[in-house]
Amino acid sequence: MLNDSNESKPEKVRYGRSQKFRLSEKGNEAVQAYEVMIAAARSGHGRAEFDAARKAWSAPRGLAPEDAQYLVEFGKAGRTLKETADALRDCGTSQKDVKDATERLIGFGMLEAVPTDLR
Repeated sequence: MLNDSNESKPEKVRYGRSQKFRLSEKGNEAVQAYEVMIAAARSGHGRAEFDAARKAWSAPRGLAPEDAQYLVEFGKAGRTLKETADALRDCGTSQKDVKDATERLIGFGMLEAVPTDLR
């Protein structure tokens, strides 16, 4: 029996280059929890403790620890993919990385497209 992989993948939505994205309510809650985790991790001792705290933050949400950087960036204001990639370039993040993360975070309900009448 053949497995049709197209049935298991959600259809990708295409957005224009000027499309802005922002945090959803769920995304705002995740960023607030991340900020609390960061504050607690500062009192810790070393990178291993910080990495463990990031994993503890991300796991219950089904996210990767590095997803926090995207959420924090989109939380600053409604941003396009290019604006976000430019802001994260020094972290070694490419525009493709931002696009992939944006699609993933929309799927998790953390990000939403800003309606065109609100831009």
